[in-house]
Amino acid sequence: MTDAGSIALSVEFGVHLVEGDPTLTFITFLGVSLLAALGLRFSYYANQNRRQSQIESQREIWRYLQFIGALGAVYASAWLLEIVSSIRIGPKNGIWLAMILFLVLSLRQISVTAAGDVGANATQIDQAVRLGFIGGIALYVVLTVVFGESGLSAVIQGLTGVGFLAYGVFFFRRQISSTRLQGTMLDSLVRHLLPVLTFGALVSVAALAIPLGTNRTIVLHVQLVFLIMTATALMTATIKLRQNLAGL
Repeated sequence: MTDAGSIALSVEFGVHLVEGDPTLTFITFLGVSLLAALGLRFSYYANQNRRQSQIESQREIWRYLQFIGALGAVYASAWLLEIVSSIRIGPKNGIWLAMILFLVLSLRQISVTAAGDVGANATQIDQAVRLGFIGGIALYVVLTVVFGESGLSAVIQGLTGVGFLAYGVFFFRRQISSTRLQGTMLDSLVRHLLPVLTFGALVSVAALAIPLGTNRTIVLHVQLVFLIMTATALMTATIKLRQNLAGL
């Protein structure tokens, strides 16, 4: 193990076990490495679609999508940094929540493109919900920075995940009920993004088991399964982005 640092900071480099479990550490390393690679690939194709698309209404969709992959890669990098060094990034799950936020925003944008806006009254509610999501993420980050991981931060993380899932499913159902874009690339894309949202949100929802007394190591195992499934779903969605890019 190598020591590196200065008077103000000392960092130890070497393998640091996740929850003291070698097996969990190995699986986590493989899972987040997969997520980092697929996240960057997804972000790249989303960016290329944005740059080459001639349809202005779709540019906002591609902007949201490129952030999904980029934040997924940043989240994975935070985990990798914790495994190979003594650095600890307490609010790293806030990065995951931000990734899911951009995912539901992309589903909303696709729905708006397909079926129009939600209406004046519903727009105000929609804006309040989105501000609530941002507030939830900010509160989680503040709590973990000040107090570290706790039962309260786990509740906020889990409930935010539930909110994301409900919000995304609402716009998914609204979009598929519209006849304007059925059978188009966007219609196919939203169907590929729903599994990413489902598994990604469940990573956060699983945290609700912690304040109920479930061992944190067990919860991490469950979250890791959902994380790997999220990465796999992201790979399938990337294929759709690549196919659309080839047709531009």
